[in-house]
Amino acid sequence: MPKVAVWYSLQSDYCYFLLDRLLSLKESGTEIELRPVLGIVLRMPEATRNRGQLEQRYFETDTARTAEFLGLPYSYPDPSPIEFEPGSLWIAANKQPRIERLYRLWIGANRVGKGLPFLDKVGRGLWNGKNARWDTSSFLLDSMREIGCDHDRVLEDVDWDSASAELSANHSAMLDAGHWGVPLMVYENEPFYGQDRFDQLLWRMKRGPIV
Repeated sequence: MPKVAVWYSLQSDYCYFLLDRLLSLKESGTEIELRPVLGIVLRMPEATRNRGQLEQRYFETDTARTAEFLGLPYSYPDPSPIEFEPGSLWIAANKQPRIERLYRLWIGANRVGKGLPFLDKVGRGLWNGKNARWDTSSFLLDSMREIGCDHDRVLEDVDWDSASAELSANHSAMLDAGHWGVPLMVYENEPFYGQDRFDQLLWRMKRGPIV
């Protein structure tokens, strides 16, 4: 069975854009190794600290266009999983309660083989515009139950120190694999960065690895 490792962030629009194709790849018989990572503003804050309005405007245009091109419902999560410093575009606050809860749940689900179902329910629900105030509604509890996990039990089993250690190891492995951005797909040690490289990934898998 072919195997593809995927570094994926819950904060990333572009990871959401890739999700349906990952699920299809899994259904076609490919093993998907999910490697959860934080958004780049948390993993590599020095890389985003000086981003300005011009880049933000293009980002907003491109994400809306890409969602329309793919035929996906799309809206920025309400609220954002990441807490930003007031008045800033790309600077994360010191405390991240929503991120911590989300990633503890995802890592717990992933450890018992439910990582992709978690993304299909929770990851999709963050970005499809159907779950405003997802953090205070029953959305997370209901979604975890639907994939066969107990929300409270997972939070008991996965503390933030354990989750942070795993996220840090995944980030280091990501850099070793050849890139720092998400989504990153790696097949036979060859990295493919970005949802728009998925077709090239399929081409490589059919053609065979670089000799």
